[in-house]
Order: sequence, then C-alpha cells, then structure tokens
Amino acid sequence: MSSRRSRVLRSAPALLLAVSVGSACSRDPEAVPEPQADYCETVADQQETLSEIAAAEDPGSLLEALPPYRELAQDAPRDIDADWDRVVESLEGLQAVLEETGVDPEEYDAADPPTDLPEEDLAAIERAARELGSEETVAAMARVEQHALDVCGTPLSR
Repeated sequence: MSSRRSRVLRSAPALLLAVSVGSACSRDPEAVPEPQADYCETVADQQETLSEIAAAEDPGSLLEALPPYRELAQDAPRDIDADWDRVVESLEGLQAVLEETGVDPEEYDAADPPTDLPEEDLAAIERAARELGSEETVAAMARVEQHALDVCGTPLSR
C-alpha cells in the first residue's frame, strides 16, 4: 500500500474525532429554543460516551460512535440534519465495508493490512475511509459540533 493511502486510512478517524472535541461553555438550558431542546438533551446525554470514544487510542473505536451519532441525527433539528446524515452515512459506509470484507476494525492496520486480504477488499476499505475523511464529511462534523456549541452551549465531547 502506498504511504499516501496508509495516511488517508490512518487519519480519517482521527480527523473526524478531532473535529468533535471542543471546549466547553455553559448556557442556560432554559434559553434553548423549544424545537431544539430535545436535541440539546441528547447532546448532553451522549457527551460522556462520545468523550470516551474520542479519548480512545484504538482507531476501531470510532465505529462505537455510531449509536450515539444515530441518536443525535434522529433528534437533530432540520437546520443540521443533513450534516448529521453525512457523518452517520460515512461511518456506516466504513462499517459496512469492514463487515463485508470480514475485517475487524480493532485489528486492522492500514500500514500493515492482512496479507490475505484481496486487493478489491483493500480498495473498498480505502474508498470508505477516504469518504469518512473527506473534506465534506469533516466539514459536516465541524458544523454539527459548532451547532452543539452555539445552540446547546456544550460540545459533543470534552
């Protein structure tokens, strides 16, 4: 595998999680507009889980963010739901490819992939990782993080 491909696969999860780590600020929960109150409650409820995932050193742990991200996407207000869809769909794409190829995300090392992994499987994993680390997905994650800060007064993770 080329060193560029290896960097893409290694950096995609880190980029996405790094965007979701922000500084905390507090805001009066009563000041949150009613339509967004449920979403802000979900942000607060998922923050500890997402913080633990962000702190994990195992690149495979990023897929553990899917359940909380799905819940956040489900509760997201209309102005941010397309961004949440982008983030969730990109993670689901990587998860699906890893499952289809029988690759354990916690065992996979892009710099040293399994020697018995067919080239087409390796290419599929690379495409999914590139999508996850794409400018569009990273920008969508930045927007959902900023939205949580602006509207809910708290980051998705600490």
